[in-house]
Order: sequence, then C-alpha cells, then structure tokens
Amino acid sequence: MAFLLLRLLVVAVIAAAADDVHNVTWSPSPRARLPCVVADGHRIQPRPPPPPLASDDKPRALDKQQTFIWTRDNVELSQKRIFTNGTLEVSRKQNNSEGVYQCKVWQNGGYVLGYPVNLKFTHIGKQFTQQPTNTTASIGQPVVFTCNISSGPSAMITWMKNEELLPDNISRRSLFLPNQLLITDVTEEDEGVYRCLATNPLLNKTRTSRPAWLRVENIRSPLAASFLPVHYESNIVVTRGSTIVLPCPVLGWPRPKINWLKGVQTMLESNTQVLVLRDIERRHEGKYKCIVEGTDLEKIFNIIVGEAVNITIPPTPKEVVRATTVRFNCTTTGHPKPTITWFRDGKPLLMGGRYNQRLSPKDNRVELVVGGVTSDDAGIYQCFASNAVSAASMWAALRVTGEGAPAPGAPRCWPVGARHVLVRWARPDVFSVVAYTVQTTDSAGTSSSPGQPHTNTKEEITVPKALTPYTFQVRAVIQTSSKRTIASDMSEGVICQGQGVPIYMSRPNDDKVLISWREFAEESPGVVQWILQYKASNNSREENITLDGVITSYTLDVPKSESILVRVLGSRSLEWLVQDLTLVPWSTTDNLDRGGMASVVPEALKATHIGTQEFTVTWRCESTVQVYGYRICVTNDDDFKRCVETDREWVTFMNLKPATEYEVTVKARAAGAAGELSTSLPLHVTTQPLVSGRFREVTCKFVNATALQVTWVAEGTHFSVSYTNKMYVPLEQWDNVDTTSNTVLINGIDRTTDTILKVTAYNPEESSNVVDCHAAKIKDLHYEFIPSGIRVSWNGTGVETVRYSQNLTLFVEQWASCNVTDNSVVLRNLDPSLQTYVMVKTPDTTQNSQVLTIPVRPLVKTNSSFYIGMGVAGGISGLCVLVVIAVCVWRRRKNTRSPHRPRRRNTSPNEGDEDETSEMKNMGGGLANGGGSKDAGEPLLNGHVHITENPQSKTPNGKMRKGRLYVDAFDLSRYDDQDTTLETVLDASTATAAYNLLDTSRSPHYDLSLSSRDLSANDSFNKLPDDNMNSELTRSTDFESDNSKIQPTLQPNG
Repeated sequence: MAFLLLRLLVVAVIAAAADDVHNVTWSPSPRARLPCVVADGHRIQPRPPPPPLASDDKPRALDKQQTFIWTRDNVELSQKRIFTNGTLEVSRKQNNSEGVYQCKVWQNGGYVLGYPVNLKFTHIGKQFTQQPTNTTASIGQPVVFTCNISSGPSAMITWMKNEELLPDNISRRSLFLPNQLLITDVTEEDEGVYRCLATNPLLNKTRTSRPAWLRVENIRSPLAASFLPVHYESNIVVTRGSTIVLPCPVLGWPRPKINWLKGVQTMLESNTQVLVLRDIERRHEGKYKCIVEGTDLEKIFNIIVGEAVNITIPPTPKEVVRATTVRFNCTTTGHPKPTITWFRDGKPLLMGGRYNQRLSPKDNRVELVVGGVTSDDAGIYQCFASNAVSAASMWAALRVTGEGAPAPGAPRCWPVGARHVLVRWARPDVFSVVAYTVQTTDSAGTSSSPGQPHTNTKEEITVPKALTPYTFQVRAVIQTSSKRTIASDMSEGVICQGQGVPIYMSRPNDDKVLISWREFAEESPGVVQWILQYKASNNSREENITLDGVITSYTLDVPKSESILVRVLGSRSLEWLVQDLTLVPWSTTDNLDRGGMASVVPEALKATHIGTQEFTVTWRCESTVQVYGYRICVTNDDDFKRCVETDREWVTFMNLKPATEYEVTVKARAAGAAGELSTSLPLHVTTQPLVSGRFREVTCKFVNATALQVTWVAEGTHFSVSYTNKMYVPLEQWDNVDTTSNTVLINGIDRTTDTILKVTAYNPEESSNVVDCHAAKIKDLHYEFIPSGIRVSWNGTGVETVRYSQNLTLFVEQWASCNVTDNSVVLRNLDPSLQTYVMVKTPDTTQNSQVLTIPVRPLVKTNSSFYIGMGVAGGISGLCVLVVIAVCVWRRRKNTRSPHRPRRRNTSPNEGDEDETSEMKNMGGGLANGGGSKDAGEPLLNGHVHITENPQSKTPNGKMRKGRLYVDAFDLSRYDDQDTTLETVLDASTATAAYNLLDTSRSPHYDLSLSSRDLSANDSFNKLPDDNMNSELTRSTDFESDNSKIQPTLQPNG
C-alpha cells in the first residue's frame, strides 16, 4: 500500500512540475500578490516614493517616471494596486484577471524588466469531461481507462478497483499516464469495477467519477495489429536524472512483436510495449522509434535532454560618446540553444539598421552592436535568454557622455519617386560643420545604417521599400573652437514616403490614352488605393481619380491635339500620409503624339553559350526614341523569376538549374515621360544537363592580393580556364588560361569583386559547372588604444592601403596613407585630443571600407601614486628589518661582554625596613652623604668615601656607562653565590695581609651566622654595603637597626 501511495505522489509531482515548466503561478486565493522579481536584483535601488504634500503645499507635477510599472499581456496597469515595494495585488475577476504579468523597475535612468509571471487562479470542474467507460478486453491484450477533468493545476488522479486502491498484481502491469490508466497485459484478475478520483492539491477538493467495469474474455481469434489510443508527447524535454516513459501499446493476435530503435540503425534490447529510461543523461538524447514488426506501424518520440540557461558573459555598463559604436555581451549556455531577446528600458529592440545581434565565430560570443550612438540610446539594456527548460536575464546601463553639439535644425522631406525621398535641413549656427549623415528608420523602428558623410545640406535617399513611410534624421559632425571634432545628436525626425509610380502610356486610338502600372503593382504588392492625377500642360489645376488597389490601368479621354501631364500615386493604407508632392515627377503625352513609342520593342532575341547553369541573351532595338535601359526577366514553371536591368543589349544569367526550360522577355525603357514600353516576344531557352563523371571537383582560393589559384579533379591532358568578374559578360568575352595540369594560378584578379569561372577539358570537349570565387571583403574594422598609438585591425587578407586623418574636412586623397600586408596596423604620432578617421582600401580598386571613427583617447589613471606608496612601504619595511638586526647584534655583544647575571635585589626578611636602615636616605632634597650634588660625594665619618655618582661614567641621556677597564687590582668578579658582592676597603687599619688596599674580594672567613652585636668578632663589619644597599650587618640574624655602628665603606663602582 505504501508503494502505491508513493507512485500516486510521484504522479502528482510530475503534474505540478509540468505546470512549473510553463512558468504558471497558481493562486488558491481570490486575491493574489505578485512580487517584482528582477534579475540581479541586489543591484536595484528603487527610488523612494515622494513625501506626501502638506496642506499648505502647492500641487506639484508628478514624476514622469514611475518607480514600478506592471503590465498584463503588454497592457500597462493602474498604479492603485502597486505597493511601495513593487508588489502587485490582483483580484480575481471573470475572464480578465489571468494572464502574463511583468514588472519593470526604474533604475539609473532606465527601466529593468522583471521575470514574467503567468498567473492563473486554481479551479476544478464540477463534472468530468471524460470518464471511464465499460470495456471488454481479451487476455494478453492492453487496455486503457481515461479520466479527464478541467482543473488548475492539473488534478491528481487516483485509480480505484472495486472501491479499493489498485492491488499489486495490477500496478506492476499498469502505467499511470496523464489522465489515463494503461494495463499492458490483461489477465482474468483484472476484471472488476474501476473508477477515478480527481483531486486538486491546492484547493483540497476531490471529484469522483462514475464506475466502469472491465470484462476479460479469453478470445484467440486473429486480430490485425493496431495502436491502442493513449495520450503521449512526441517531443519531450527533460533534465538530467529524470525518468521518461514511452508508451507504445499494440493490439493484435497473435501478439505483435515490437522493436525499439534509437536514431536510424541502433536497435535497443527492449521489446516491451512501454520503454522506460531512467537516470537520463545527454547520451539518451535523440529520436526513438517504436516499430511493429511485419507492419508499417511506427511511433516516433523525440527526446531532448535540456540544460538550464546560464549567462556566462553578461552585459557590462558602458559609457561612450556620441556617434560611436557600443557592444553588449550576452553569451549563454544551455540546451536547447537559448533564444536571446534584447530590451531597452523595458521595450523590445528590433534588430536591423543601427541595432544588430552578432555572433563572434572565434569564441561564440553573442553581442548586441549599437552603431552611431545618440543621447536617446542611453538607458538600460537587458537580454533575456530562454529555452524549454528555464530563462535567465542580465542587464547593464549605457551612459552617453561627452561634449554636446546642436543637431541640424528644420529638417524637411519631399518624395521624388516611388523609392526616392529628398531630405533638406538647416546648417547649425556658429559651429563649423565638418560633415552630415542621414539615418532612415521604418515604422517598426528598424534603422538603416547612415549613409556616406558629406557637406551638403540636402540628400536624396533611396528607401528599401516603395510607397512606405520612413522617418529621416540628420546628424552633424562639428568642429569646436578647440579644434575637437564631435558628433551631435540626431535631429528631429521627419516622415516621408516615396511617391509617383512608374507608368506605361499608349494611345489605343486618337481620342484616348491608356495608363498602366501593372508591372509595378506586381513587383510591389500591398497597395490598397491608387490616385491618378492629371492636368493640362498649360494649367495648374489637378484632377484626381481614386482607384481601388486591384486596378492597375485606366483610360483617359484625351484628344490627339491636346497634351496632358499624368502621374499615379499609391498608398498601403486608406489613411494617406500628408506630404508635399511638389517634386513628384509628371509624365507627358507629347511623345505619344509623335507616334514613335509604339515601335520601341526589343527584337531578334537570341540565346548563346548555353551551359548547365547559365546562358547569355542578346537582342536588338531600333528606334528613333532614345532608350536608356532594358529590363530582362527570366522565369520557369517552378514559379522562379529573376529580373535584371542593364543599358547594354546582352545579359548573362548564372546559377540556373540544369536541364530546365526558361522563358526570357526584354522590355525597353525610353527617355522622356512615357516610361516603360512594349515587351519583346518571349524566348525559350533550355539549359544543358549535367555531364556525369569527368569534373568531380573545382575549387578556387586567393593566395594573395591579385592571384587566384584554381584546382580541379578531372581526367585529361589539356584544359582551359575561362574567368571574369563581370557577371553579365557573354562567355566569348571571358578571359582564358590554358594549362596541361589540374591546377592554374591566375594573376591580375580583382579580389574585391566576385570572380566566376569554368574549366573546359578537351579530347573530348567537356565543361565544368560555373564556379563562384567569392571576394575577400574588408569589413568590421576594430581599434584598440595601445601605449604607442592606436592599433586598427580588420578581417581582410592581402595588401591593403590604410588612410587616416584627424581632419575630416580634407579630401581622402590628402589623408596620410601606408601599405600593409597584415590585417592590422599601428598608427603613431597622433594627437590624443582629436578623433581619428581610418579607412582601409585595396590598392588599384575602388572598394573602400566604411570610415572608422576612433574617439578621443580616454584619460588613463596612472599608477604613480601606487608605486610611490609601494616604494615608501618597502623602504620602511627594510629600515625596520635593519633596526631589528642591529638590536639583535647589540644584545649579542652585550651578552658576550657581560657574561654574569646582574645583581639581584636582596630578598632579606628585613627588606621592608630598608628605607629606615639605609644611609642613602633623602635629607632636605639631597643624600646624607652628599650624593645629591654633582660632586663625587663627601667622606663619611670613618674616613671612607662612598661614591654615589660619577659624572664620567654617565652617558648624555643620564644613564650609566658600561665599564670597559678590567684590571686585577680592581677585580669585580663574583663568587659562586650570586647574591654575594665584593667591596673595596680603603681603611688601612682593617686591612690584613691577605688583602691589598684595593682588593675587593671578600674574606674567606666571612660568616653570616656570626652575631652582629660583637663587632670585633665579625671582621666582615668593615665591608661596604653591596649595590643593593645591603650591608653585612643586615644579613645576620640578630641585626638591629642602629646605623651608628655602621662604618662608611666604598662601593665597587667608585
């Protein structure tokens, strides 16, 4: 029973985990509180709310930015339910309270997004949507019961048999699928009544289904194999260590045999109806196929072993100046590969134009590249990385600093064609303008890269899509009074769209003019409305005819004797953009009246040099009207269409399919206002089939700046290589190189343009397919500041000419230049206070890289103070070491010169009375023996001199000098008794033959046990006190404090 309960608990946990994978937050309460959870939240310091207004305060404007903002399904919510800590309170309402909630917090001048919360309120239905039904099964066959109910979160399903939990004999052969009970091998014991219990674990409510019986029959009649319908997921994402159950129950008699395959050919050992994989690892990932042997029945499971998302290189804060390029990293790991989405201040960034996400092939770094930074680009940049397992987010702030400059003022725009807009602006006052650039942004916010800088105050822009509104902004590069070049912010945006579609006009008769724009409408679908405008040549009054978007032609009643001007306008919206149409061109009917247009038709189309993937088309066009170009289109039955334009009477089409029929048409474009004229008759061309076997491989590569090496694998002794870098040149005009080997080196190649070539073998003659040798483009210039200057690098190869200047007003030819063979160069002798402009150009070509603008070298904080501090600390440390060494040496020498211990204080029992018995007591500010003076001392009563102070023995700081003179007559050595000292006796009457006048040694007959009362008996009475002022009398046991009996003596230091 415990085992069964454990299995039921596992089923419930799996159901809850499935909800967690989808980031669903279930609230059992009718009021839910959602905290604002932000990535890297410890860095967030939300502003405190403003203080309340006093009664006498005047109302003040509210802050433009709210500290916390919540949205539901991207719709901003009211601030009423947001607490000061950012928590949002959500009340349960019918049908509109559930959804995806997300917060954002104001931080450092921008908004940081929190993690989204998919909020749902718990519920469980009153009735089952699907209940167990009565079933009859044969012995040995599988059977399934289904029990389904609406519940949030998913209900925990418990299965009962005969009103009891499933017995062990059934549970071992059963499988608990979501809302299903599968018994893989039915026996007679399985017969009974089944029902299910559905429990919502959060609401603690249970629903009971109706009963259903299972009847077991022993039928062995043949039965065709078929899959038993059970619920399963074909795409499964799990994490390491999980358990996966792959059900594949099959009905049939005799019992079908099941085989399991992993991948294409790996046969698994298991042949059961249910494959269980435990302790999942990455090696288990792949496709699993359940195959019923002898039939075409199969079931496929795709297993992905997921790994949580981890941002290994997060974005870091940046501080840049205007008009520079900034990069934010967001490199991640995880499986499946995470999808990265970028936000700025809580709003998604659309990639394109100035905003691009790039992958570094060298180290697989993912970067957001923002080009041409403006002040409006400042804010919080945040990346969200997510996969089927988890999501992660990191953010960083961008600050735009530096000296500002006024943007160009009063920008205006006019349409001058379907895809052309003229932009004008005013020059900033006072400042010296070096150059202007114009940026184009579409309605979705995708910006294009700025065009080439120039000094004019107008520019005609070619927009990517015809009849589509774009916003145009102008930036100025200005030189300040300090000769520094700085970039302004973008000007105010002005919106325009191209207008005036190409039309074709003809006269069906003398009184009518047919205007058609069908070809333009086919090339630019999506136009919902047209306006045809016309006016007399000598009148400014315009007539408008509004037409539906499906109409592509119109006939006007115009007598042959009259001349009118016509133009057609189009719009992709019923709300037309209001703009100045002064410069939109008009087409006149004058040329039609001369009757020359109808004869301008290309003719005599001919296909030459037909190969497996290419052919060349030539034609002839004879007319008195000036033809300024042709439009050639090639199509086939597979809805393939390719059109090119040229001003020559031939063209070559490449990269076509072998053995395919194509239809070619040519249309002439004539000068004047009539626009496009008649189309030629179609030409049908069939490409050659592929030749089998001879040319197995043709490769090409650039070996240096102008040499191309071509290698092929083919049999033969004579080959010819034809090549050109002009895509539409006829094959007979290609250059040729003959060779007898299987490789050739072609010199004089312009490596900045693509080269196409083909190899021809002879005896018999046979040609290879056309091979494209792609040019090595120069792009992605990078720079870095180094101590000696600036290093500029690029990803091109070969010899390059590097031009650079710090004055953008100079012509490019006047810039300093140098030739390099590497893909980097170091620029030296530059002014660090000025910007530097660099351009890389391939010699003898017209291809240039974009101009790289290198900002002023940032100020680098020197480490001189650090090194000075380190030097001072090192000096002090060395000095301390020397002092310690000196002290150690001094103490060692001291111990060597004074090997004996210093005299210790006498620990006599009478030590406490020393002040009373000592003759060295203060008397009126001096010593009794005159020791208080600077002299050596006065004689005592017995004629002895007690020297207490020797000026010659003192150091300048008042301390005693160490004695350095040692003579035998003045021996200061001690006896073995360390407390016994030697005194000098100067009284001749007390001297004995055994002692000389200055002999300071003690009498060998000295005995401390003698009584001090009999002075004559103790010859040690005449001895001086020792250095501790202890006389010999004080050492006897019967000493009395009577100083009158003490004879003055001379101490050894005198």
